[in-house]
Amino acid sequence: MKRRLNILCVLVLLVLGYSVAVTAYYMGLGMKAGVEASQEIMESSDKEAMESFRKLEGMEYIGLIPRSLNQGVMKLLSDSIYNEKSGEYVPVMYSSMAVSVRTNRSWVSSAASGVLGLLTFVAIVWAIVLFFKLIVAVNRSHIFNWQNVRRLRRMGLLLIAGFGCSLLSCYLSVCSLREVLVLQNYDLSISDLVSTTILVIGLTALIVAEVFAIGLKLQEEQDLTI
Repeated sequence: MKRRLNILCVLVLLVLGYSVAVTAYYMGLGMKAGVEASQEIMESSDKEAMESFRKLEGMEYIGLIPRSLNQGVMKLLSDSIYNEKSGEYVPVMYSSMAVSVRTNRSWVSSAASGVLGLLTFVAIVWAIVLFFKLIVAVNRSHIFNWQNVRRLRRMGLLLIAGFGCSLLSCYLSVCSLREVLVLQNYDLSISDLVSTTILVIGLTALIVAEVFAIGLKLQEEQDLTI
């Protein structure tokens, strides 16, 4: 039983770790690209290098939703991309892309996005720490107790809070982009920018916590009747 439970716990931990690792990976790529661009500009006063840095500085990752969802397949596949295998352009429909555009974001909005990103990271890391403590308690045969119920509740609330912060950060980013960017066949969306995996795991943790709490209350009532 413990072995099976440990395997399931490891799988959940891998999912959480993957979510954090993907976010950290793309953040690292962005920081690396920024450092490399800064070094190129310091080594060269070329105008082309300056222009490349400005493009990189304004890079935004956006989610897209086609405007013509009910106007047939050809309206959906209104864009094209070059296929090097066949040597021809093939129709495509974009769901997300990276775009370089200057936004008129205020310092309040930028600071809020930074704080929300930090809160998301802290919430997920804290939830992972609580999950580790839960695994340790289970392996020590301390399973059905109120401390584990509190851990599960806190873990669920932290994951939901992390999802909420991430969602709000993406919403602020999309709102600022909509002021300066309008695409011909698409509307900006946040559907592909926020992963719902963290939200699902958080809700599941809350459900399991309530199941544990009901079981403990029934056990306490049974002990009192005896």
